[in-house]
Amino acid sequence: MRALLLLFLLATPAAAQDPVTAEEFEELVEGRTLTYGAEGDPAYGIELYRPNRRVTWAFLGTDQCLEGTWYPEGPADSPAICFVYVDDPEPQCWRFFREGEGLRAEFLNDGGSTVLYELIEEDAGLVCGGVGV
Repeated sequence: MRALLLLFLLATPAAAQDPVTAEEFEELVEGRTLTYGAEGDPAYGIELYRPNRRVTWAFLGTDQCLEGTWYPEGPADSPAICFVYVDDPEPQCWRFFREGEGLRAEFLNDGGSTVLYELIEEDAGLVCGGVGV
């Protein structure tokens, strides 16, 4: 499963908060390279967020990257952020919530049972095929 989410540690239940809008999400992630993992699990992926809602994703332990884009989906009162990658036309949709100074993301394709967190921001960027992005 391709995971794209963004988060710090869980501070309050997501149900008590409104999801971030596409504009808020874009402001929070554009120009950043973030490493993700699930609560209690080691990091497993890294994503670079570029202008015009373009992204590059890589699973940790590989240097193969997947290019994609993200877009908003759904009603304004419950927006989702969906990602599509060049190798898979099936959108991967998440709902993001502000949690303290970070975000928490719920994967909507599985009914919200997968939650991911931003573990760290990578200052060194992302390496794909031995070349930095």
